[in-house]
Amino acid sequence: MPKALTNGIQIYYEVHGEGFPLILSWGVGGNSDLWQDQVADLSADYRLILWDARGHGKSDTPRQRDQYGIPISADDLLGLMDHLGVEKAYVGGHSLGAGVATVFTLEHPERVEALLIMNSATASGRPVRPELKVAWERQIELALTVGMEPVVEEVVSHPDVWVTAKLDPVGIRGMKAAYLALDPVGYAYSVLSIMDNEHTTDRLKDIRVPTLVLTAEHDPALPLARITADEIPDSRLVVMDGAGHLANLDDPPAFNRHVLDFLGEVDRRRNQGR
Repeated sequence: MPKALTNGIQIYYEVHGEGFPLILSWGVGGNSDLWQDQVADLSADYRLILWDARGHGKSDTPRQRDQYGIPISADDLLGLMDHLGVEKAYVGGHSLGAGVATVFTLEHPERVEALLIMNSATASGRPVRPELKVAWERQIELALTVGMEPVVEEVVSHPDVWVTAKLDPVGIRGMKAAYLALDPVGYAYSVLSIMDNEHTTDRLKDIRVPTLVLTAEHDPALPLARITADEIPDSRLVVMDGAGHLANLDDPPAFNRHVLDFLGEVDRRRNQGR
């Protein structure tokens, strides 16, 4: 089980395939297992590196609140790249993972060849939706006082995942297992890191790398994804039909195709610049 020691904790990662590095992280509550429908397609041409943010999956779960934050996770990503000897990569993620990738791109532009923002409101730098803030505050209290089981029931009934729940009402395509495996402390403090996000929309104009902003017809993050795409100079907005916030689980073939089409174009631009 490969791990990288960064910022005093162990960060889990896995590597699939060979080629130019493509680094992805899942959003709050999930882990690298939720990319399973992407591994074969994305690793056919790229060195696909999946990693679990602190407090998630097989990575360590620090116990103090001040050990969590989007900039802290961006530093973890930097440490992971240094550990793997990756000088430059395509960097991205889902939801919170995309927020981390966005901040990383702003702080370390020399390490990023392209940015992939997938189903993310966090990347926009706008405040959390009021209804989601209320739900998260309740889930934080439940996680820290009761545990993850009641949190899972709230998550799977939330509009953010209704498309996925409709497709798989029993396991929610692996989401239930991922949430139940979480340390409640890691979940609570990771959610707080989104609510306390210091990244602001006016910074997006400073992103100078090609950027994919992928969202979906039923994704609650769609309005903010449009803002994100409008603010980033060299961006491509893709809105998937029929999918929701968990687009890579709702329609893996379409999701993979959009990602590979974008990366193929970036590859051509990168090779022409040599």
